[in-house]
Amino acid sequence: MKKVRENILLSLIPGLISALILHLAYPPFNMGQLAFIGFVPLVLFPGGSPGRNFFLGTASGFLFYSLSLSWLYPLAGFLYLLLPLYLSLYWGLFLCLLFLLPARGRVFTGTFIWFFLEVIVSGMMTGFPWLLLGLSQWQNGAMLFFAGIAGIYGVSFMVMLANLSIIHLFRKKHLVSCILSLMLLAAVPAVSRTRLFRLRPAGSLDIMVVQPDVVSSRITGPLEAFNSLKDLTAKSLGEKTPELVIWPEGSLPGVLDEYPEAKREVELMSASRCLHILFGTFTRAGEGSYNSAVMIGNRKIQVYRKNHLVPYGEFIPGGRYKAVRDAFEKIAGYVPDIRHGSGQMPMVLNGKHFGPLICFENIFPGMTRVLDDNGAGAFMVITNDSWYGHAGKSQHFAHNFLRAAESRKYFVQAALSGISGIVPPGGRSIISGRNGVETGEGPGVIFYRVPLMEGRSLYSRTGDMPLFLAGVFLMGALICRR
Repeated sequence: MKKVRENILLSLIPGLISALILHLAYPPFNMGQLAFIGFVPLVLFPGGSPGRNFFLGTASGFLFYSLSLSWLYPLAGFLYLLLPLYLSLYWGLFLCLLFLLPARGRVFTGTFIWFFLEVIVSGMMTGFPWLLLGLSQWQNGAMLFFAGIAGIYGVSFMVMLANLSIIHLFRKKHLVSCILSLMLLAAVPAVSRTRLFRLRPAGSLDIMVVQPDVVSSRITGPLEAFNSLKDLTAKSLGEKTPELVIWPEGSLPGVLDEYPEAKREVELMSASRCLHILFGTFTRAGEGSYNSAVMIGNRKIQVYRKNHLVPYGEFIPGGRYKAVRDAFEKIAGYVPDIRHGSGQMPMVLNGKHFGPLICFENIFPGMTRVLDDNGAGAFMVITNDSWYGHAGKSQHFAHNFLRAAESRKYFVQAALSGISGIVPPGGRSIISGRNGVETGEGPGVIFYRVPLMEGRSLYSRTGDMPLFLAGVFLMGALICRR
């Protein structure tokens, strides 16, 4: 029995090494190159039986997610480990299925298995595509360009393809598949140097991004953040005349209609300076409350109600059952009851269209595509990241690079505390901070003229369907051939 335990512990070591390597590939460490070899130890030394492979993959995934999502601990305590446990099951399933596939063509079929699993995790149980493999390449210009063709799932595909190709080169097996995959990988930086699939600007939008550096857990009243934003905006405007001032989610953490004086102050600031103000607050319709982005300007109010809510933070999955609600209230001490918004349409400012996104909605590629299809020329993300540690804030902001690359359009993020900035498609970001740029910490503002891009990228037009169909065809052909 002792020998069996020792063998199990030894078999865990390669997977744990993989977990540590991949942990370093993501923010805040940002060693994205490591993602191309991160899965090599895990896959190079499989467990033998499908059950053992599932166990080894799950154990490796659990360590990876436990480390990478540890910023959730201050919010949920050790209960946060339930999320890594759920996500790690996909790693276990991947390793199990990988060695059930025919050996011939496994480089490609295994990569498609990973692709399918990422698509599933992005939609299953409300979806949580937070640490997809492609996110590790948020600073890789060539891969960001490829995201405009095949999306983040396509970038994940390429990273996994590199891992499996390296493994088979080690084993000196299936060299034809390895050579084909390496040629495909080499084509990505070559294509990225061309001007194919690039969009042209059609106008611009002068904006002001305001970050007050207010931490929600320390707020003493609902008007504290609002007053900080109002004062910082008035102080920083001077003679500048932006068309749009962007305040973050949580600017007024209460129902807007219950604070008529605050609403009136926004309207007066907007009218006196001839500008629009976009800010995060709550609105009410019927009996429901909604986390909303509200834009006031030209004596008009436009409202976007958040579509994708945070599980357990804004609603309880299964909350229609009293037993579920009671159990959650006993653990958390409260019962969230925010309603889902329905529909996504760009906001319009002087004939210019931009897509609003709230909180972590920018991690969902499909939401950006819907707004893109409806004519958004740029995207504005308002968020309250003050609940997160530095790692969580960094991981969240990195998603803007993938969304900007996929759509070939600018992303702007305004955070209550954390990282606010402008992310061009495939370029370097401009970050707000104590000195206006550089640090990403402390209060700060950014003035910027955001180009509004015309048209849609290839990925915005086709989505994930081409890669999905290619995977179904290839896997079907190889399995039937066997």
